[in-house]
Amino acid sequence: MQFGIFTVGDVTTDPTTGRTPTEHERIKAMTTIALKAEEVGLDVFATGEHHNPPFVPSSPTTMLGWIAARTEHLILSTATTLITTNDPVKIAEDYAMLQHLADGRVDLVMGRGNTGQVYPGSARTSARA
Repeated sequence: MQFGIFTVGDVTTDPTTGRTPTEHERIKAMTTIALKAEEVGLDVFATGEHHNPPFVPSSPTTMLGWIAARTEHLILSTATTLITTNDPVKIAEDYAMLQHLADGRVDLVMGRGNTGQVYPGSARTSARA
């Protein structure tokens, strides 16, 4: 059994303060959480991939590469790489490179998006045009 942290990278208002962090602050917080996960002995850090607000992780390979360079044991997961919005060859190349840089600690999870914005031909998107 593995224990870890998963984030979708959403930028949400803090209910106790009423303050909404900037995208920069949210990205920095996500990386800080990953480093803390390694420090306390968790097994996995996972981030989703999103390309529309209120989410910030549009480049999981970049984020996970940064985290891989600063950790030694943490398994790094995409917790969904969007196959609907990415070139499959580019996915293979990027994650193969990341796997080498992270010494085999990458788990690639692929799936489809769950909002109309990731489907250019969808009725929801077409209705807005």
